[in-house]
Amino acid sequence: MKTRITSMLAALCAGLFMLNSTPVSAQRSGDQVEAKIKKANQIYEYSVGNPAKNKKTDFVKMDEAKAIIEQVINSGYGNDYPWAWKVAADIMEEYYKKYAGNQSMNTACEYGYKLVTYAIKADSSITSFSSVVTDEDIQSDIQSIKARNCNRALSPLLSCLQKAQELSNSYSQADLALGKKYSELIIYALEKSSLFSAFTNESKPEWILYAKAFRAQCLAQLDGSKAEDVEAAYRALYGTQYESVAYSALLNYFRDRNEQKYEEILAYAAEHATGEAASQFAFMNIQNLYINGRKEECIRQIDRFLAKFGDNDQAVSVYLMKGQIYFDDKKYDMAENVFNIAARKYPNDERAITMPAKCAWMKAQSSDLKSDREHAISLFKELETKFPNNPDYWGEPLYILYNNNQQPQLRDKYKKYYGAE
Repeated sequence: MKTRITSMLAALCAGLFMLNSTPVSAQRSGDQVEAKIKKANQIYEYSVGNPAKNKKTDFVKMDEAKAIIEQVINSGYGNDYPWAWKVAADIMEEYYKKYAGNQSMNTACEYGYKLVTYAIKADSSITSFSSVVTDEDIQSDIQSIKARNCNRALSPLLSCLQKAQELSNSYSQADLALGKKYSELIIYALEKSSLFSAFTNESKPEWILYAKAFRAQCLAQLDGSKAEDVEAAYRALYGTQYESVAYSALLNYFRDRNEQKYEEILAYAAEHATGEAASQFAFMNIQNLYINGRKEECIRQIDRFLAKFGDNDQAVSVYLMKGQIYFDDKKYDMAENVFNIAARKYPNDERAITMPAKCAWMKAQSSDLKSDREHAISLFKELETKFPNNPDYWGEPLYILYNNNQQPQLRDKYKKYYGAE
């Protein structure tokens, strides 16, 4: 079967080349290329090991075959002679098996990368070849070869995946570049190539996801990476178990590079994040809006946060930010209302407890109404009752309020806190 299919592939390649290259010089060059491929294949078949016959692979001769086939491929003739990819994959498989499973995994992955690449090319070629073949026996043989290409590429592909994880955590630019290269091969092989199109395994989606995560991590750390490529790589992780990692990584990446992009991603994360991290991104977005003085949007996001995460540990800070926005805008009644809600929900929080009185105090300062002063007095008296040993909460305001309310007898009790003595 192997000889029959190989011969047919070789014949097809030769025919394709002659159709596209009619000049005599081109035909002569094509004959030379085909001769090199045949020679590399012959040396391979002679040198390859055979466990059944206790024959080990002769790597001295195999080096010769490898040099010949790589010369053909590197010269760009692989596309004209798809058979070359099959021979190259056969040869690289021997080198991968030689180094895999020992202390030379770096070398094994280098050959594994080539093996998978050549197997993809070979599978693509034989898939095209099968589309013009009607003979059922030949089609059966083709499917067997396609299955073999898939099976022999799986182990080196997973070796590259394992290596990509290690390389993605490196500080070396060379390692990161290699990790990106391995990751991209894995993604292409499992998602887009015909080689693994019929391959099913419950772990296949996880392998793809891992490769995408390693690729993104490598890209983010590689000097010269385009920002749009980094963003696209991490966006590919949205909606997966790594979405929080993706949001955090992109926020760190754009924080000092592009403020507009940082805010765009933060707003998206606040809207779409799920799981335990959802409230954290929503809170970060509120903080960012608050710091940048975008008050109306901040309040809208605060209300959404409180509706969704009202029992969250960060809710008290969110209430306080909302109250402070109203306070800074001199909307003292609205601020007091917010702080009162916070004080009821968080009776041990100092700001929540004291800010309602401060809101009333500020309103009384700018009002001519006695009722406003009396309201403020009542709130500060509550603080005095609750915190008798902490006059910083109530001493000076009560002195001023009683003085402004023309109540000297009540005022003088707090004179010492005003510093008038």
